[in-house]
Amino acid sequence: MAVDQVSRRSLLKTLGVASGAALIGGPLAGCGGGGGGSGSGSSGTFAFMSWDATSDTPLYQVAQNWAEQASREIDVQSVPGGGDYETKLRTVLSSGAHPDVIRINDDFVQAYYSEGSLLDLTPYLEQDSIEADDFYPVAFNFAKQADGAHAAWPILTNPGVIYCNVDAFEEAGVPLPPTDWDADGWTWDDFLDAATKLTKPGGERWGALLFHDTALETVWPVNNGTTGIYSEDAQSFTLADEGSTDALQWVADLALVHGVHPDFGTVSTGKSTPNWAQSLFGTGQVAMLLGLTSSIPYLRENAEVNWDIFPPPQQATRQTVNTMTVLAVPSESPDPDAAWDFLKYCVGPEAAELFAESRGFVPVATSSAELFVADDQAPQNLAMVSQALANAVNENFGLYIERARTVYRPVLDEIWSGRQSAADALGGIRAEVEAILAGQG
Repeated sequence: MAVDQVSRRSLLKTLGVASGAALIGGPLAGCGGGGGGSGSGSSGTFAFMSWDATSDTPLYQVAQNWAEQASREIDVQSVPGGGDYETKLRTVLSSGAHPDVIRINDDFVQAYYSEGSLLDLTPYLEQDSIEADDFYPVAFNFAKQADGAHAAWPILTNPGVIYCNVDAFEEAGVPLPPTDWDADGWTWDDFLDAATKLTKPGGERWGALLFHDTALETVWPVNNGTTGIYSEDAQSFTLADEGSTDALQWVADLALVHGVHPDFGTVSTGKSTPNWAQSLFGTGQVAMLLGLTSSIPYLRENAEVNWDIFPPPQQATRQTVNTMTVLAVPSESPDPDAAWDFLKYCVGPEAAELFAESRGFVPVATSSAELFVADDQAPQNLAMVSQALANAVNENFGLYIERARTVYRPVLDEIWSGRQSAADALGGIRAEVEAILAGQG
């Protein structure tokens, strides 16, 4: 996702990991846990370009740990988060002074690979007998390209869940959602009924807060039976399909019709403040919050209410969205062997334990589930993190989605504010968006 999306990224800056990310994996089959692999004998400084990987973040510490074990001097080139990262990365890649490893926005892997900027990691995967079955498919398969190349390496994942104020549920006499992803019930109707009973008048407490987070664009349409924002080949704007527009209208009506959700003006003003939604939930002004698992560290430190995490409500199905922290090796990396060794370390057992301490960032190896055991802090339903990841989908990416977003995202405001229906607003721009997706915009 774009690094300047506050609602999905601001929490991650404190951990030095991107919202495309969530957890980092446990031990990988055939990977070896430490550094010192094929690149460990190389000389010179190893350069890792990232954003917000400052000295107090786990990502920085993981990089330093690898360098120590590999007997390498490492230069962590940390660029402050924001829209400038892509510009600076492209400048560096075109300058000839390539880093050994780069962090890359998960949205842009396909585009960077198509222009020849990323190394195909397939030979390394085969060399070290990396088995796809040892990883969550939503992470491992993400980087596969149409030609079979493995263009990048996710190290953390970050699925969406529903945060619930347990105190508010108890006070209102509303049953909590199920703790098992596959449990019956907990439908959209159940969600609305709960939100209605949890709401207090005059803005004292809203039952739900959803459309502050761009995760909504995938979660609600997918659960209503569509492919989300785009078709699987990223050529059709399926957010304008009936199933998607019905889903978004249902969400808009939480505020427009039912009064259980903050209105558009409140959300627009609030979300310009980092962690606004999480703060609103943590102080008890919102009873149910859609968010990525990356909100867990903030709430563990700051929430004033008892809370836990649960699956999103189901309609045609129950799935959620996944975003990732992704690393890649530039096609002209000075030391691709050492770069691969670093990538392996980032999904090995030592790195996994360090990343998992946050409780909100999920390792990409399926064995990492054992690291997510509840402690004396919320969430008690920590196993939901792994359940969410096992039921997550990635946004369908294409070469031109960033341009497409500049067209459709502003139109969503027309829906949330009630100025247009979802069907009219998104139907009215379908042709324009699909022309962009086809490379004609």
